[in-house]
Amino acid sequence: LYYASTSVIGLSSPSDTNAYIGKVTKEVAANVEQLLKLGVKKVLVNNLHPIGCTPSQTRTNNYTACDIFGNLGASIHNDNLKQVMTVKKNVQIIDLYTSFTSIVDHAPGKGSDLSKQFKRKLSPCCESLDSNGYCGQQGESSSELLYTVCDKSDKFFYWDDMHPTHAGWEAIMKQLEKPLKEFVDQE
Repeated sequence: LYYASTSVIGLSSPSDTNAYIGKVTKEVAANVEQLLKLGVKKVLVNNLHPIGCTPSQTRTNNYTACDIFGNLGASIHNDNLKQVMTVKKNVQIIDLYTSFTSIVDHAPGKGSDLSKQFKRKLSPCCESLDSNGYCGQQGESSSELLYTVCDKSDKFFYWDDMHPTHAGWEAIMKQLEKPLKEFVDQE
């Protein structure tokens, strides 16, 4: 969804990307509609987190800043998703974007108190030794580890190039728990 890797899915321009995002959000809406027709009473749909803040995107600048194009793609997706979902009853969007941003990409002095527990917000706890490798990768022998793991994963928001640590998910869920409970409990 972001320009840095759009060639992977055959997208070469911002207009291609916008068209692709439109197709994705329309398909999400169609799937939600199908669930409702099948009798599902309530549907939760998550929006995209700030993709440009994942370690796979922050690595190029030594984990110091989020990639604006990745976040732009996620924002466009989320805006489209909001438009196609607002007309649906018994559907709630889980706002991962805002929850993640309050921890990993806020202005200095801003953000949630939850962000203070993370010393490393944009870098992974588990990191490949090879820029094209992955967390957990092994060499030819199973004893040859091609990655490193931090000592204190609770101080890192991200576990690997894309996924939050357990502590990261706990911080996200602390922000989402109340609105999710209110939605599930309403008649």
